[in-house]
Amino acid sequence: MSDLCKHYEYNEFLMSQLMEIMPYGELIDLLDAQETRRPVTIRANSLKTRRRDLAQTLINRGVNLDPIGKWSKVGLVVYNTTVPLGATPEYLAGHYMLQGASSFIPVMGLHPKPGERVLDMCAAPGGKSAYLAA
Repeated sequence: MSDLCKHYEYNEFLMSQLMEIMPYGELIDLLDAQETRRPVTIRANSLKTRRRDLAQTLINRGVNLDPIGKWSKVGLVVYNTTVPLGATPEYLAGHYMLQGASSFIPVMGLHPKPGERVLDMCAAPGGKSAYLAA
């Protein structure tokens, strides 16, 4: 167990708990999956732009990207970029925000209607709340 703790940088308590609830092979798969870097994703602000227009603008700036998939109408996955994503004029104007794709799912599942009130009790900085508002 101490070798696993050192290799994956987990404390012994957490590793012992994980070892109790899953077989060794599944545990290694889980630990390896958590070491995999997630792709950079951005969410177009539908109050200010359309995903297609934003994508074309960013491509023209040197960003290699694609729509995140058919399941999202606002998400883009960024493969690489020659410009800092957090400093483009579009970012500074609020046309998109850096947001993990997994943060799109609660909003899509909730599917709020105009006039409904929603209390966002998730972690900051408010990406899901901003998506709810759009």
